[in-house]
Amino acid sequence: MVLKVKICGVKSINHVKACIKGKAKMIGLMFYKKSPRFVNLQTAKKISNFAKKKIKRVGIFANTNIIEIKKITENVELDYLQFHGNESPNFLKDVKKKLKIKIIKALKISNKNDLKKISSFKKVSDYILIDTKIVNKNNLNFKKASKELNWNLFKKIKDKRALILSGGLNINNIEEAIRKTNIRFIDISSNLETIPGEKKIKKINKFLELTIKL
Repeated sequence: MVLKVKICGVKSINHVKACIKGKAKMIGLMFYKKSPRFVNLQTAKKISNFAKKKIKRVGIFANTNIIEIKKITENVELDYLQFHGNESPNFLKDVKKKLKIKIIKALKISNKNDLKKISSFKKVSDYILIDTKIVNKNNLNFKKASKELNWNLFKKIKDKRALILSGGLNINNIEEAIRKTNIRFIDISSNLETIPGEKKIKKINKFLELTIKL
């Protein structure tokens, strides 16, 4: 199975060009205003229009009400919505039904008990993104680089086709992460930056050149 890559937090058309050239599967546009990767509607629309039919476009949200989400999706064409807050399965079901769009739910996984969350969201999500970032209601932190996951937690999950692996991935650990988890869809953001929110084309190119071989 070909390794799929999602580059999250892109902020320019040049970022998108690098993602397309490196055969990434998805790009993420950040609509959480406190994130250093936030893009306004005008910029997001330009990026989305350029990316259309070239690469899948994901809108990133956290504890955003459905009215605001609808407003954004009416202005910016997106293929998926990704949620990093304390959204419930019922909320995601409602969003999916009303907006007719695919859903990615990000979950914080740090121990075996956390794995139970996956089954709760599987029915209403097209993908589950597993991460180690703090994603609770009162402490959303998109500024710090995410920590590395305990990859051994995922050995007993049989069907991993709907999982996206995130959490501290970089060129030095990606091969080991894939081997230990057997998850063939990965998400990377902060480790392609020199400072929070500022991605480097060279880092994107180098990472995607490596993943093509895996």
